[in-house]
Amino acid sequence: MLPLHFRRCWGAVAWLGVGCAIFLTVLPAGTVPVHVGGAPQHLAGYFVLTSWFLGIYPRARYPLIGIGCFLFGGAMELTQLLSPTRHPALADALTNGVAILAAVALAYAGLGGWALRVERQLGYGPR
Repeated sequence: MLPLHFRRCWGAVAWLGVGCAIFLTVLPAGTVPVHVGGAPQHLAGYFVLTSWFLGIYPRARYPLIGIGCFLFGGAMELTQLLSPTRHPALADALTNGVAILAAVALAYAGLGGWALRVERQLGYGPR
């Protein structure tokens, strides 16, 4: 993890995001309070989740984070096999992959490590 002043908070939010993704994946169909639609939900969810992890870990970890998020997304799709009201979809897994690739590309382009910059703007850490 980057040398962050609030590293535990940043990490807790990251893993809370993972927990939310798991919860929303196993929630029975039709019980989600807000329904935007399949592709937008997958794009937004996996882009934000991946970007969060890319923001708190160094550049050397970006490939592992991208692969880990992709494997997580695939595992979440397969988990839906256990639910009578949900079904895994290759299109959803591919949409997750597009969001993850976009997040990794933007991280390499300069978005990565954003948490360190936020902390510096708040007056924590070296400038």
